[in-house]
Amino acid sequence: MKGNQMEIIIELKTSTCCSEIKTILCCESEPVELNDEGVKEQVRSRYAETATTGGGCGCSAENPFNLDSYDEMDGYESIVDLGLGCGIPTEQADIMIGHDVLDLGSGGGIDAFVARTLVGPTGSVTGVDLTDEMVSLARLNADKLGYDNVRFLQGDIENLPFEDASFDRIISNCVINLVPNKEKVFAEMHRALRLGGSFTVSDVVLDGELPPAIRQSAEAYAGCVSGAVTREDYLNTLKRVGFFDVQVLKEHEVVLSDADLAGLASPDEIAQFRNSGARVVSLTFTGSRT
Repeated sequence: MKGNQMEIIIELKTSTCCSEIKTILCCESEPVELNDEGVKEQVRSRYAETATTGGGCGCSAENPFNLDSYDEMDGYESIVDLGLGCGIPTEQADIMIGHDVLDLGSGGGIDAFVARTLVGPTGSVTGVDLTDEMVSLARLNADKLGYDNVRFLQGDIENLPFEDASFDRIISNCVINLVPNKEKVFAEMHRALRLGGSFTVSDVVLDGELPPAIRQSAEAYAGCVSGAVTREDYLNTLKRVGFFDVQVLKEHEVVLSDADLAGLASPDEIAQFRNSGARVVSLTFTGSRT
């Protein structure tokens, strides 16, 4: 689906079983008090389950956040598509032959494999993921497909294991939302980019505030909702760490039904959410280091 600033309202269907996920909020959970390490462990656990079983409570294979299709993208391999994204950052990342590209939260490798076709044999693509199981899966996929200009490393994107100015482009797809300290991630992106380099990131943000019960839910956090910050905070933080020409390239709105929210919030909190005008939105951003 092409074009800028697209707003698409969709209705989510609920499911009671994580092995048959229909929405990002499929799992029952009790609100928990989250700290940085607790958040990371929840995310690691959920996405490890997705990597090994195809289940879990991450963004599901029937992912309502991503309404774009990879089908026409060179390098797309359906066998590695776990349905975890909320956009196609490679589509507008201006990746060129010979570039060195970094994919943050590379999962099973879908975006890295698209990027490798753009950099050609003289370029490289490096994927970093928090979850060992995802890294193993991506490496297995690369071996099966015979790709030799892409590699996958386990690492925390708040502390990237690379020297300064190592990459021409950085991409990420529905991952930074899951990280507790987004400013650290953005600062690491800025450090790892070469002068004149740029990032293109698809992620989830909020216009307004979610009910406290949803924001406090670890299950919802690992499912791409309650980790989101506001659009204004996201953009301002990118600018604060030094990025220029930060702009939104694409936009999809996701409408959560009362049934979707019922397991996480009380009727009063849901009503408060509705009356506030808050929205959950999938955006694709870009910005440059100059």
